[in-house]
Amino acid sequence: MSHVKERLFDAIAAMSEADALRLWDIVETLAEIGWDSIEEVEPDEIDLQMIHDAENDPDCKVFATEEEVKALFD
Repeated sequence: MSHVKERLFDAIAAMSEADALRLWDIVETLAEIGWDSIEEVEPDEIDLQMIHDAENDPDCKVFATEEEVKALFD
């Protein structure tokens, strides 16, 4: 299994049932309207910097747990 698929499985397994249902609604909606209908735009300078950081900054490889993220909104 690819690294991307493993990360997807892990992310989905950590989701609440409500979050998983919301994600599935998004997937179904995109399937209905088609992926080709999503506008593709060129990345701006901020996007390019974020991509660069994600690829090169070790701190960008640290992920928050679901509980840590939820605590930010409580």
